[in-house]
Amino acid sequence: MTSDSLYFAPLALHIAAGCTALAAAAVALAAAKGGALHRRAGRAYVAAMFAVGATTLLLVAIRPNLFLLTIGLFSVYLVFTGWRAGVVRDGRPRPLDRVATAAMLAVGLGMIALGAARTIGGTDHQGGAGHQGPVLLAFGAIGLVLALGDLRIGAARPVTGKRRIARHLTRMLAGTIATVTAAAVVNIHFLPALAVWLGPTVLMTPVISWWNVRVLRGTTGERRAGGLASAGRSGEP
Repeated sequence: MTSDSLYFAPLALHIAAGCTALAAAAVALAAAKGGALHRRAGRAYVAAMFAVGATTLLLVAIRPNLFLLTIGLFSVYLVFTGWRAGVVRDGRPRPLDRVATAAMLAVGLGMIALGAARTIGGTDHQGGAGHQGPVLLAFGAIGLVLALGDLRIGAARPVTGKRRIARHLTRMLAGTIATVTAAAVVNIHFLPALAVWLGPTVLMTPVISWWNVRVLRGTTGERRAGGLASAGRSGEP
């Protein structure tokens, strides 16, 4: 069996999982927060994003691609921590959360190092214009800051109530931004590079900010803003 044949099956699953995740995210955003449809869409979103992460590992094992690997791990970390914010109601991290945070610290440092090398070198893995470097630097820095902040959770005041919901929403939507960006980088070639890299962030960040303001001001209560992963509220180990 050729490497192309081996690559096609996980690639097809990867694309299907990514499309499912984006569709589920759209449904969850449109549905009444905390309702049955919202919870079902949340389950589908989280499962699909974990499938994206698993298929990313398969793709990278067949054809090594550090950019795909680091962006995939970064996206999964955002979704994982967003999901955990939805299910860990007391706001205190468990050992699983600590392991994930440590992994993100390592990945963030790796992304920054790789991004710096590609920015200085001026080329990406395909010999292109080197646009991946700044993206790796930006996402790596974000991941590092988030992971360092997560380390402090538990040592300080646990994240509960409205702050927990705001964290949940922010991480879930940020994971969606990272996923959309990765897909745009691979598939969109007719727009300026800057628009492809920054477009999803520019479009989605105002949504995150608006929703956080609503949550923290109490216009969207904790019951109604249970988040994309609120289906797991009672499933905390």
